[in-house]
Amino acid sequence: MDNFQKYSRLMLMMVGGIIAFILLVALVFFALRLFSIAVFHIPGFDFLYQLIIVLIPYFVFFAAYYYLFGKIKLSKSKTSRITARIFLFSGAIFCTLAMILSLVAFLSATKEWTMTFRENEHYAYIIQLIVLLVIAATLAAGDSKEKDWMERGE
Repeated sequence: MDNFQKYSRLMLMMVGGIIAFILLVALVFFALRLFSIAVFHIPGFDFLYQLIIVLIPYFVFFAAYYYLFGKIKLSKSKTSRITARIFLFSGAIFCTLAMILSLVAFLSATKEWTMTFRENEHYAYIIQLIVLLVIAATLAAGDSKEKDWMERGE
């Protein structure tokens, strides 16, 4: 097998993978659309759907906090571990409070302060992302610098 065959096969596999990924995403959207059409007429399902949509971002943030909690134990620097744990604890508390406020705002959207929170809820998401990035940066800053490929001798 010469280089042309090897690289043409590689390019065809890459293009095929991209096309397969696009088709998979389209299939998932189509299946979810059919599912939503099928259950649209079930009483109370729209309330359950809205509740799930409110809770999904917070579950994603809690999963990220759980992942970073596992990475904190692997850090070699004690100061970065302590700093990351402080940020992790404060971020998890803030995420819990924001989730509770989102649920209260969702369940009783007639109060003035709940409407104000609903209008500014995106700031809570932004703060969550910033806290997660600060935790990851703290952990990365505490580890030793990765060796260059020339130093490793590869």
